Amino acid sequence: MKTGGFLLFLILLNPSFLRAQNLEFRQQKEGILLLENDKPRYFYQTETKSLEGKYPRANYIHPLYGLDGKSITEDFPEDHLHQRGIFWTWHQLYVEGKRVGDPWLCENISWKVEDVKTEISESKAVINAEVFWINDQKNEAAIKENLQITFKRHTKKAFSLTFEIKLTALKNGVAIGGSEDAKGYGGFSPRIKLPENINFESEDGIVAPQNLPVEAGPWMNLKGDFEGNRKTTGITIMGEPEKLPNYQGWILRSEKSMQNMAFPGAEPLSISKDKSISFRNQILVHENLNKKAITKYYKKFIRE
Repeated sequence: MKTGGFLLFLILLNPSFLRAQNLEFRQQKEGILLLENDKPRYFYQTETKSLEGKYPRANYIHPLYGLDGKSITEDFPEDHLHQRGIFWTWHQLYVEGKRVGDPWLCENISWKVEDVKTEISESKAVINAEVFWINDQKNEAAIKENLQITFKRHTKKAFSLTFEIKLTALKNGVAIGGSEDAKGYGGFSPRIKLPENINFESEDGIVAPQNLPVEAGPWMNLKGDFEGNRKTTGITIMGEPEKLPNYQGWILRSEKSMQNMAFPGAEPLSISKDKSISFRNQILVHENLNKKAITKYYKKFIRE
């Protein structure tokens, strides 16, 4: 059978075969790039990256590309050089009861990404990785992170990235905590390029960013012209606030900062040795879905 005929046979036998070929992981020097129809969709940074030796970081997403293929995240932004793409971390890290570093500011900690596995099936592309949070003062791992990132194409005008994160303490006296102020920010934090016409919307309507956390439901939709094409794109951040220990609320910023579902606040959260905490978040990128449609996607997210 000729190659073309064999390909047609596979498609007829399994219609999902064609869709599966649209997604490809490509290993690069500093990480893994996901391609969809040969176009970049996101990049997972596995190797340590710094700015002239400062703010060294790994284990985050940047760039994330929008519907039209333009980057919609920022790395090393001038106003907050430590912020990076889509990241998840905290200001306070304690090991054996002692403050050892500031993962948020990339100080005295490094991330060692190991055992990365990828899988593609139908319209999904999955990365699984083990990530060790290294206490640089002793050059030993304090936390093991099990990470799963799932890309899913829903429609021509909607796709999602789902993050499943499990943190296991490898030492006694491990604790993580947010900023040591009333904001208490820390946790899952997308740094999105914000257009001038940015608006925030929850299931209850328009939300005005405040200096302190706001209570606004389990998802937050950012609306605006993110790709400079005069189209209204939605970037919806989803989570499971009822499952987060000491959840603080939404930290929202209309310019020059990240967005954050903050937990556990300024008071550190202890993780006993060999015990774990887990949390899930999703980024849904879409072309101006309404609240009802976003709520349907959210219900799918929490059922997964």
